[in-house]
Amino acid sequence: MINIIKDKEPIWETDKYDVILVGTSIYNMLSNGFQSKLRLKYPYIEEINDSTNYGDLRKLGKRMTIQGKPIISLMYIAKYPNSRREFIDYDALEHALSTANAEFRGKKVLTTMLGCSKFDGNGDKDKVLEIINRTANNLELDVYDYLQLEKRKEIALHFKKIKEFETTEPEKFNQLWPIRKELIKDLYLEF
Repeated sequence: MINIIKDKEPIWETDKYDVILVGTSIYNMLSNGFQSKLRLKYPYIEEINDSTNYGDLRKLGKRMTIQGKPIISLMYIAKYPNSRREFIDYDALEHALSTANAEFRGKKVLTTMLGCSKFDGNGDKDKVLEIINRTANNLELDVYDYLQLEKRKEIALHFKKIKEFETTEPEKFNQLWPIRKELIKDLYLEF
């Protein structure tokens, strides 16, 4: 069963799942969006990802499954990231999902809209959903569909929200502004 969850950040939900499927590029990048937050929450995945060959085309369509609670499966579905063009490999996505569908049959699985962010493929959402629906039918799969931001843009957005309190709620602003960096650190490092 596939369930689409709209406009909700999944990083706070990962402990409720057996498996996390993460779309990524063959260039070992986990630097923004959901990938970055997952890397910070489970730092061992970066070391394991970095142990694979950088830019190796043989990784395309394969998965790196990292045992733990939850199990994290990096799916190499894209070549070099480029925010101006589509760089997902749909055949790689299909193959990686098909193998995950067999390996994790009946498990509770979390993923994002694989291959649709500028961090994991910049792909066509309708095409990605069609592939997910066709290849992940044995999973209890929750697909989180939300806007993923670059880390620096998300931090700037949080600072802006705190700054808005300066005129509307000065007392709250005076309380939050001095500790804004600690709040962001908590947001990104201490889940």
